[in-house]
Amino acid sequence: MILEFDFEYISHNDIFEYLLQFYAKDYDYSLLREDNQYIFKIKGSQTELSTFCESLNGMSNSVFLRKFDVKEVQDFTPLRQRKQYSSFQYLTHLNSNSYVQNQALIENEWGVFCELDLSFDGNEFIKINKENFKNLLQEALKILKNQKKIWTKNHKGIYELCLFNDDFTCDFLMPCDIKAIHSAFVCSNENLKLLASLEKPLIKLRFNAIFRKNHHLNFSDFRIKLAEDLLSFALCHELWKEDFKFLNVKKLQNKLDDFELLSLEGQILVLKGFEFIDTQAKELIFSKEDKNFARLSYILSYFKQNALILELSKDYEDILLVNKELNLLKLKLPKNSKELYWDIKKDEVGARLLENFSKEFPLLDEEFPLVNNNFFSLFCILGKILKLDEDFLKAGEKLLELADGSKIPRGVKIDYRLDEKGNFDYARTLRSAMSFMLAGVENTNIAYGTLESLAYFLRDINDDLRDKKQIEIAVISGSLFESKALLKNSLKHIRNCKLSDVALRI
Repeated sequence: MILEFDFEYISHNDIFEYLLQFYAKDYDYSLLREDNQYIFKIKGSQTELSTFCESLNGMSNSVFLRKFDVKEVQDFTPLRQRKQYSSFQYLTHLNSNSYVQNQALIENEWGVFCELDLSFDGNEFIKINKENFKNLLQEALKILKNQKKIWTKNHKGIYELCLFNDDFTCDFLMPCDIKAIHSAFVCSNENLKLLASLEKPLIKLRFNAIFRKNHHLNFSDFRIKLAEDLLSFALCHELWKEDFKFLNVKKLQNKLDDFELLSLEGQILVLKGFEFIDTQAKELIFSKEDKNFARLSYILSYFKQNALILELSKDYEDILLVNKELNLLKLKLPKNSKELYWDIKKDEVGARLLENFSKEFPLLDEEFPLVNNNFFSLFCILGKILKLDEDFLKAGEKLLELADGSKIPRGVKIDYRLDEKGNFDYARTLRSAMSFMLAGVENTNIAYGTLESLAYFLRDINDDLRDKKQIEIAVISGSLFESKALLKNSLKHIRNCKLSDVALRI
């Protein structure tokens, strides 16, 4: 009997490929991969194949695994040559389940036990192994339950851990059990599945109303992450037995960004972390002086079609890149409020708008601390005009927060356009928002309309390039797409808009 499994796996790494072969090592099998599609065939008796399928239920799920089909086939050529695979050092269902079931300490499928160092004073670290594991675990539990801290170190950096004590100055919370999550957060089954995956991502979740009220919180969400190594898992498992629900985790040293995801309507967007892309590509990206441009080059190589890269960032210049070389966006923002108002009143309509606006709202009188010419900086200027915050960058962040928290189906139409020379007309955008302020439109509506209208602007550029046969797909990139309002509207309105498994920021 021969079974054929068709998998879709959307990341260029060998993790899933290795796991399939690990669980099929006692069988005859074949494996063919083309881009994101795997065709895996396995041969055996009905009983043997039933046992194999059962073993797949114990295989850790991956955030990159999209779907699979299985059917019986007749043709089969067994795989004779096996390649070398990179090591995977995280916790999997194999060794975590072994600990829960019988306290057994075993390696994961790659033969890795626990790649972690532990410290009780933050200075001297002890490498974890099977011989010292239980003693160090008991000592760590004792310290934590006495309301003190411990420190762990791995290839990504150094972390400080303590029991959750209503302090949110940490970087993320670590649930002691997956069942603890619902005591504080609103979490869909899809997000639960992602959190418990092989990759153990950071995910930002919204607090439930009861938790937020009881803890008097003035913010609505926070990052959480399940334990990714066996010692942290065992700590959490033992603490859960004594009704502790969360650990506070603060990252003190950052050698490598933690893997962070945003889940939206069945799709995942990688926000940070390059651990799970092709190893050679990762080494190449981090060897370059301009790492962000190297990241963009890798994204372009990832897709076979002619692509429009939508690189909208909080940290770099914005780029609308066509086929690796042509940047369509020419964006130059004012350096201060004097220059801003000069550009607004260049024509009669703008002059009249500014005169009326000054009668209702105080005008800005300040320098703009622009780091880059990008849409985020434009949003910071608009946030200042809306009086969202005195701080320039915080005003931009609060505009994004207003848009992301909005429940309205549509926002006001904010004007985005290029002038006759092809330069982005930022003054038109701000004039449009100011006219809605004069009309009494609420800030939330203006904020959401600003993000929604940007998505329409990107859609129009994409449609024009598609009509001219210059591109076939649009690819989302850049940290501005951490905004759910922008991401959702872009995916909704831009035809053939794609996500990659490459992080938005570096």
